[in-house]
Amino acid sequence: MFVDIIEILQFLIKESNNAHLKSHCSRSTLSQMESYNQQEIIRILLCERYPNTPLPEEINSEINKLIRWQNDNKLHTSVQSLTNNYNMANATVSLWKGDITTLTDVTAIVNAANSTLLGCFQPRHKCIDNVIHIAAGPDLRQACYNLMQSKSEPTGSAKITPGFNLPAKYVIHTVGPIIHNESVTKREQEQLASCYQSSLEALEMLNDEKDKSIAFCCVSTGLFAFPKELASTIAINTVHDYLKTHPNSTIKHIVFNVFSNEDKEVYENNLQVLPRDSSQISLESDAPTNLNLDKAKAWLQEADCLIISAGAGLSASEGLDYSSKALFQREYNPFLKYGITSLYGTIGFPWPSKLDFWNFFIYHYTNLYKKWGPNDTYQKLLGLLMQFEDSFVITSNADGFFVKNGFEKDRVLTVQGNYANIQCSKNCRPDAYRSMDEMVDKYPLTSKDQIPRCHYCGSEMTMFLRMGNYFNSAIVKNERNNYNEMLNRIINTNKKAVILELGVGLNTPSVLRWPNEDKVERYPANFKLIRVGMGPSSTVPLDNIENTVVINGDIKKVVQLLNK
Repeated sequence: MFVDIIEILQFLIKESNNAHLKSHCSRSTLSQMESYNQQEIIRILLCERYPNTPLPEEINSEINKLIRWQNDNKLHTSVQSLTNNYNMANATVSLWKGDITTLTDVTAIVNAANSTLLGCFQPRHKCIDNVIHIAAGPDLRQACYNLMQSKSEPTGSAKITPGFNLPAKYVIHTVGPIIHNESVTKREQEQLASCYQSSLEALEMLNDEKDKSIAFCCVSTGLFAFPKELASTIAINTVHDYLKTHPNSTIKHIVFNVFSNEDKEVYENNLQVLPRDSSQISLESDAPTNLNLDKAKAWLQEADCLIISAGAGLSASEGLDYSSKALFQREYNPFLKYGITSLYGTIGFPWPSKLDFWNFFIYHYTNLYKKWGPNDTYQKLLGLLMQFEDSFVITSNADGFFVKNGFEKDRVLTVQGNYANIQCSKNCRPDAYRSMDEMVDKYPLTSKDQIPRCHYCGSEMTMFLRMGNYFNSAIVKNERNNYNEMLNRIINTNKKAVILELGVGLNTPSVLRWPNEDKVERYPANFKLIRVGMGPSSTVPLDNIENTVVINGDIKKVVQLLNK
């Protein structure tokens, strides 16, 4: 193991005096913990940790190794590759939507800090302050603590520190105004302008390089509640005025970094007055880079066989996000009356009647199998898969997207079932199932007589989904046999296989995630694992990373890059 994650955990847990965690901090207990949970505990305890006592050097070193590894797994974007560019005085201004901690070749990024500059101590907060401190590591908080000496930074001013584990050389911490009652005073507008002015001045004073670059987050528009439209106008005007009054400025590239589509639209509207920088406009979007991506491509080129192992994150990348309230509101209007707000809410939902149960699943099947068109990401995966002499898909998704997009049905194992079949609720015999198609024209069901029944035992039918011990695994027996035969061929003939795992989280880790890890561990000469996704889908056991790469990023984008 390149990082002693257990040593880190034991130190932070003991230091925290968290009674619950301390009762579970033996090396054996921590070693058996899922890798994502190990790393989450470290993130939480570091976020809550006050820096009055520096970390021991050896622990700090291990933590920094872990954070650098986590950062290296992310897709990075160079400021030099940005394409949405404008001319402003003697500088280039770019608008970029993405994670500011993944921006490379940038001199400094700006953090919207609180007055202590120590970062956010709330692990659940998704504020930019938290994001930057997590990616930089505990040395950033320690540096801010040493710099501030328990003093408070005035609103509108800025301080600069090294970036530590960040790609950026420096972090500029500026304290924006906090807005109350949605009313913005002239003083608060001046304070926000001062944030941008002070940040530019702090960077200008650095005797670092001739052509400097800076990336601004949207200061004060998050939890500090500054109106986005006004904040964008102030940001652009302040930068413009600074560059006009500093014709010899060493700052040559300014990036306005946004994280939401709403923020991007606001900035695009306000930047329209500037001339476009046509020298760097490209038909392609900003090109992310990642060393793990290069390794993954090399593994795919060397492999004889490809196994695509897909979880919910893959379909979510194409819009079928089970956690999306907007999707359910838009596509499932007839079922809002039940108080359901997302597709996740339908899993195990206590429908008032069997008619309601069937009407939802008929509607859902029709939506996914009949109305939803071919998906770009799946088409790219199909093209990738066709390059191999032997290939297979195993998925926990029941949506049928693989077969819909042209994958061979007998080479796709829907291990958790699918919406295309209905089965006997008693599982009276292996062949007691049939197609869901028979129900489509009956929607909406209005009578109990329309509820389908088993042709053999007369029991009610139910969905072919792993919702109980009645699940009829024989329905996909042929596909399971084909999959097992492929695995045996790989091992017995000493073939090289790549498992391309996409969006597999922790909802049912024993279905895909753990078996994938087990193959790589037991047969290192035959299997390599490329794990793609975010959150839980972007972690692996750290004691087995030689034959595993992680790409922490949007699946749709990663699949596109793997095809280049």
